[in-house]
Amino acid sequence: MPDETILQSKVPPLYAGKELLDYLSGRFRYQTPEAWRELIFSEKVTVNGKSVQPGYILNRGDLVAYRVVLKEPPVDKNIQILHEEESFLISSKPGQLPSHADGNFIKNTFIYLITEMLREKGWKGDVRLVHRLDRETSGLMVVAKTRESHLHLTRQFEAGSIKKEYLAVARGRITEDKFEVNGAIGRDTASQISVRQKVVTEGTPFSKPSLTYFEKIQDLKDATLLRCVPKTGRTNQIRVHLDSMGHPLAGDKLYGRTDEEFLAFIAHVKTGGDPAFPHQMNVPRHLLHACKLTFDHPVTNKRVSFETPLPPDFQNFIQTHA
Repeated sequence: MPDETILQSKVPPLYAGKELLDYLSGRFRYQTPEAWRELIFSEKVTVNGKSVQPGYILNRGDLVAYRVVLKEPPVDKNIQILHEEESFLISSKPGQLPSHADGNFIKNTFIYLITEMLREKGWKGDVRLVHRLDRETSGLMVVAKTRESHLHLTRQFEAGSIKKEYLAVARGRITEDKFEVNGAIGRDTASQISVRQKVVTEGTPFSKPSLTYFEKIQDLKDATLLRCVPKTGRTNQIRVHLDSMGHPLAGDKLYGRTDEEFLAFIAHVKTGGDPAFPHQMNVPRHLLHACKLTFDHPVTNKRVSFETPLPPDFQNFIQTHA
């Protein structure tokens, strides 16, 4: 019989007083409400170690546990630790690896795998994500190893004082050597994809101002290699800004593609399919790489900088399209 994994969630204050079924189906949407109901009745879900009914009223701090045989899509687990101290570490995340648990990905995530790596080395302290990269984005990630360093580094990201640089391959030839995209980002209301965003008119409700500087590095066949420096930290910012110019990332499955293409890809992954599935794409993942991070050291406050080269798949694309 396959081994079961126990996933646990402590009920936050926001959900106190809610029914168990509403909590599960509202917070963990990778299962339908009907599926969660069946799992509760089959005693795959417990609260504080006891089987309960779907209508059980939750209290703050209750421990909800779910027993499941994980069927996660394959990922690239080739995580490299580039620099490590007592308070933090710098790691290079491969493409095709989620930063944290999301949907079908639970153990096949960067934070789970890096935690396992540290535990095997004898580290018993904190292991906390400071920021995240999209699943298909490769490159530098900061991991805090103490509560104090997590707070220090998180505040820098929130304040925008951390300098981030990316390398990207955009589809099509871009003529400008240097340019910027300065436009608010908001939800694409014309799309049925809830996560799809676009550049919108300044002042659009729920939009956020955003600015990215771009510099052309190399012309490729039907593509352009760019250095990207985001001055704000919006979700999918570089991808949205390049798409707004008509030059979406090479390999992007969301931007520069139709809703139908993206939904077909999501359905493929949810059934256990390989997330590198191209689906009419020219590369298995979008070509975006976080190549440089500069920030204040969480203990000494001295400005420090870290870089990482392009991964092999990115280099191969450039060589074959030069």
